[in-house]
Amino acid sequence: MRSSAELHQESNSAIVTIELREEELRPYLDQAVRKLRSQVRIPGFRKGHVPTSVLVARLGQEAVRREAVEDAVQENYEGVIVENGLDVIQSPNLRIVDGAEEGDVKVELDVALRPVVKVEGIGSIEIEVPRVELTNADVDTVIDSIREQMATLNEVERAAEEGDQVTFNVITVDGDREDVVTPYLTARLGKGEVSSEFEAALVGSQVGDKVPVATTGESESAEDGEAQPDTKSTVLEVLAVRELVLPELDAEFVGQVSEFSTVEELREDVRSSMTTRRVTEARSLFEQQLYQKVLELTEPKTVPEALLNSAYQQELHEFGHALDGSGISLRRYLEMSQQDENALAGQLSSKAAQSVLWDLALRAIAIDEAVSVEPAEVQAEIERLTASGAIESRPGGISPLQEFQVRTTLIKQKAYQRLANVVTIKDVDGNEVTLSQLGLDQLVEAETDVDAEPAAVPEQ
Repeated sequence: MRSSAELHQESNSAIVTIELREEELRPYLDQAVRKLRSQVRIPGFRKGHVPTSVLVARLGQEAVRREAVEDAVQENYEGVIVENGLDVIQSPNLRIVDGAEEGDVKVELDVALRPVVKVEGIGSIEIEVPRVELTNADVDTVIDSIREQMATLNEVERAAEEGDQVTFNVITVDGDREDVVTPYLTARLGKGEVSSEFEAALVGSQVGDKVPVATTGESESAEDGEAQPDTKSTVLEVLAVRELVLPELDAEFVGQVSEFSTVEELREDVRSSMTTRRVTEARSLFEQQLYQKVLELTEPKTVPEALLNSAYQQELHEFGHALDGSGISLRRYLEMSQQDENALAGQLSSKAAQSVLWDLALRAIAIDEAVSVEPAEVQAEIERLTASGAIESRPGGISPLQEFQVRTTLIKQKAYQRLANVVTIKDVDGNEVTLSQLGLDQLVEAETDVDAEPAAVPEQ
């Protein structure tokens, strides 16, 4: 069997030509006859016992040979595709050009290929993440919040300050009339528990004060519809001012709020927990922003229908699996999210399109950045996947297409690694952030091996 491919880059397609000699086709003809004999019913013969000559006369020589050709192509298809370096994304259309009834056979396959996109400017990508480095003040803030939970409240006669707890009535004044609209409201000043106007009015007030709230408003005249100044105003009547008295930060306090026995142990635990949370948050934001910024740089953004349909089915499967795991029905989910099935389908379709575009972007980056992979890496990954059951173990080893797919996956992983190393990461204060600080040591690039095998990419 011989094969060749004629590429059409403008349409992301190719015509694959396969030639079979008569003797190469003969085993498949015998196989086709056996298959058709078991499927076809002819009066006067038991099923499966129709003579070959009768079967061919009934179905026609061309039909039997086509069945044989299709079997031959199907059996050798993966090898042909890999041999010609084609990245095919859907089943081909087959036509017999020569040898439909006798002799050597020539077949042409119309195949759709994965498109190649452009991702320009990845080196200019800048990503901002929260600050991951902790200061002693950060730790002090958390410990003080723990102390505040154990604090006592003492009434004071002085003016209210930020951090105090104030109890007050909210009163509406209209001329000589006062109405208490919210009695005995309690709030900590400086904690955002009340509006900024209330905060400004209460700071500096004392018990017994009735402090006005700085508000502006207009009311509409009932007679002529013109806007008139609002005669109502709001005052806050201060009923109590209490200060928080924090417990001493000592071994006794530490023992009450934790399993530790010293202040330093508590501080170290707080520092460790805060660092983990900050790194996790920063890493998540880094990954989200990198994903979106790469998609923005990727052109064109249209994706083939075949790839989109496959990705949509995957999104649908994962969504259904997540629903099953949560115990929520689809109907209940739609009610909770306030959308209908069409809106949900559109959401999943959008995610699928982004997923396809991201995959194409990684492949393009692999080409542009000359990403390489060693044969030993491919073999090691095949062994790992076989051991885990992700790839079925067979006596003859995996197929050429499976090996190509494993290799492609490794190349995309390395492309992501390259991408992560060329972008700039800074925190909100403008400080450079490393991948190691985000807990992504596995993405830090090692020195390039000059003997590494070049990345395999589709020849299109």
